[in-house]
Parts: sequence; structure tokens; C-alpha cells
Amino acid sequence: MTRFFLSKIIALLAGIILVIVAYNHNSDSVYVITGKAYGTSWTISSSEYISDHHKEKIESIINKIDYIASNYKEDSEIALINKNFKEYQFISNDLFNILVIAKDVELKSEGFYNIMLGKISSNLGFSPTFNKNLIQKKASTFNLDEKNNSLIRKNNNWFDLSSIAKGYAVQEIHEYLVKNNLSNHLIDIGGEIIINGFNKGKPWSVGIQDPYSFNDSSNYIIQNKNGKFMAIATSGEYRNFKLDSNGNKVTHTINPKTLKSIDNNILSVTVVHEYSSTYADAYATSFNAMGSVNAIRIANENNIALMIMTLDGDEEINLYSDKWYDLNI
Repeated sequence: MTRFFLSKIIALLAGIILVIVAYNHNSDSVYVITGKAYGTSWTISSSEYISDHHKEKIESIINKIDYIASNYKEDSEIALINKNFKEYQFISNDLFNILVIAKDVELKSEGFYNIMLGKISSNLGFSPTFNKNLIQKKASTFNLDEKNNSLIRKNNNWFDLSSIAKGYAVQEIHEYLVKNNLSNHLIDIGGEIIINGFNKGKPWSVGIQDPYSFNDSSNYIIQNKNGKFMAIATSGEYRNFKLDSNGNKVTHTINPKTLKSIDNNILSVTVVHEYSSTYADAYATSFNAMGSVNAIRIANENNIALMIMTLDGDEEINLYSDKWYDLNI
């Protein structure tokens, strides 16, 4: 079994079970459409009928983002950028929008969010190498020229957008649904979730996976009371890992400071963002990478709702940022 195939299986499992949509808490009388994308599954539930025309448009949004941000497609925009180094190059509007948010989170997370660790991720077997000999000795960053949607970088460290692309796709779908008067919905792509409006007059409910449970049980329920928008993203390594030849745990999330898989007591982090699934996705990864002390501090400094499930000795405990309580969830 190849590393490529194993990484696809890990991505699929992680996407399905990191965050569980608590369907048993939601009404049965909803319209549901589903599909496969990004090595995982997607689901949209709505109290309003979603026609075939809208489903086709949603699928086109998903496919568009895949051909921009996928590490698995040799001809995706980001794969071509990785393989054909230029210090200065024009990029698509969507990729530019993704990178603007990635840069903002990089700065606010004090460098614990870094999307230019693709070579390390590939070498660990979490994405294909495309038969390239990949060596990365240090972290690097990028800049953007807002005047003409251009990317600027000084070396050929590869981009890895797996920590932000699904969130961006969820946000794009949400904005499409709202524009088409389908405001009451729950969108889930591999555990990146938006809830908006109501489910037959009731809040949508989302269950957060218990890291120690293998029967898909949840130990925390989030509801969007008053029908407000919520983007929910969870990051955790309790199932998204593998063992190397020496039996050591290798995780998908990489610490940009050490260039190694993270090693901390965090079981999972959950971010609830009030206006952006893209931000929620990126922040969840950064908080997972930096450890609980820094995560709570930075979440409070940036007014972000964060819940961390962590270990204190053998005891599982939950930690919360100040904003988490303000949301009344």
C-alpha cells in the first residue's frame, strides 16, 4: 500500500470523524445533498428545497477550489506553482483571497500558521511528491502584491493549502446559498462546517467528537441560537496520524518552529468564527500547532472563540477562550 493511498485514507477518516454533525438533534424534515471531494465527503442540509440547478452550481464551486488548491492534482494551480518556481507570478482571484487570509493568520498566530511546509508534508506521506526529491531545511513565507494579484516568494518551499482550502470552499458555498435565498442551511465539507439560519424554526446543532470515543459520540453540542452564522472548524491528531518505521507517532500538523510533527497534549481544538469559515479552518490548525497556553493567549488577544480538549495527566479537560463564553453556544 503506497504512502499516497494511505494519506488519502487518513484524510477521509479525519474529515468524516473530526467533527460530527449531530443529525439526531436536527429535524428529519430537511433536504440533504451529498457528494465526495478533497478525499472526504460533503453534505448540505437545508430546510428549503435545493434544486438540481443549485446542486450543480455547488459542485462546480467545489471542483473550482479543488483545481486551485489541491495537493493531489498535478495540474492544480497550487501544484503548478510549487513545481515551477518564480519569484513573482500572477495568480487567480480565488488563490489570492485564500493567501490573504493565510498571511493574516500567519501574522496573528506569531508564525505558528505556515502554509509553506508542503515539502515536509509530502515527505511524511500526507501528500504526493510527484517524484520530486524534496528537501526543506527551514521555514519561509510569502508576500502579496495587491495591485495586480501577484504572489512574491524568495525560495521554492512548497505551498500546502490543506488547512484552509476546505474552509474557503464552505464559505463560497454559503455565500452562494444566501445569494439565492437559501439562507437556512448546514454545510459540512470534511468537518469544516457553517450553520446559518434555522432548521424548521429551531437552531442547527453540531456535535464535537469525543477524542476518546470510537463510536462517533459527541461530548459538546454547539447550536446557533437566534439563527446566527457560525463557522465551526476542529483540528486534532487523535486519529489523523500514522506510525513511522520506529513506531513513533507522525501527525499531519507540522510545527513551523521545529519543522516536525507536533508533539503536545492537545486532543483537539475547535474554533467558532462569526463570519468566516476560511479563518476558522486556518486558526484551528494554528492553535493545534502552538499548544494550549499560546493558543488561549492568542485567541484572547484576537477575540476568537476557541475550545481546547487537552490532557492534564490522565484527565481530559476543556479549556476556553473568553470569546467562547460570549457566543452563548
